[in-house]
Amino acid sequence: MNPATLYDHLTRARRDLLTTLHATPDGVLRAPLLRGERFHSILDLLLHTAEVEDGWIHGDFQGLPMLQEGFPEVFSLPAGPGTTLSLSAIEAYWAAVELGTRAYLGDLQGADLTRTVTLDDWPEGHRQFTLEGLIWHVLLHEVRHTAQIAALLRTQGIKPPQLDLLFYLPALETGRSAAPFVNPLPEDA
Repeated sequence: MNPATLYDHLTRARRDLLTTLHATPDGVLRAPLLRGERFHSILDLLLHTAEVEDGWIHGDFQGLPMLQEGFPEVFSLPAGPGTTLSLSAIEAYWAAVELGTRAYLGDLQGADLTRTVTLDDWPEGHRQFTLEGLIWHVLLHEVRHTAQIAALLRTQGIKPPQLDLLFYLPALETGRSAAPFVNPLPEDA
């Protein structure tokens, strides 16, 4: 599976998760369910996942400013847990990140994926990676945090959507296909 195909799955699963989260009480989304240094709530995890995608895809891989700079409510947030952003604000920011990521992944050629990326702020001895390896890192980062959010929902008595890839793949033996991706954003967005 190539990165763009996995990203298509992630974005469809993300929409299903966001639908569930919109039906989840705000108190649950903001509840300090985790005791880590950086992330305490479901909203903290959502924002972090979008920021990581933005930082790697737009900043590190393309050398562009992070898209969050165009979202003052996101860009001006103080560091630390307990985001004050609404689910809708995080979703709007992530939608912009997604458009940029889709365009970037769609433009990649096979040779691009073998390009070496040097991370200057990474520990000595582990600074060079292939672009493909780093893209997989970013995509799997979302998978891990999505699973974490699903588990947190369950601890609060809320059934998360089925997010496994299997439920998005076409069933070849019956000819049934997975629900097609529908971009909810207007064409001029």
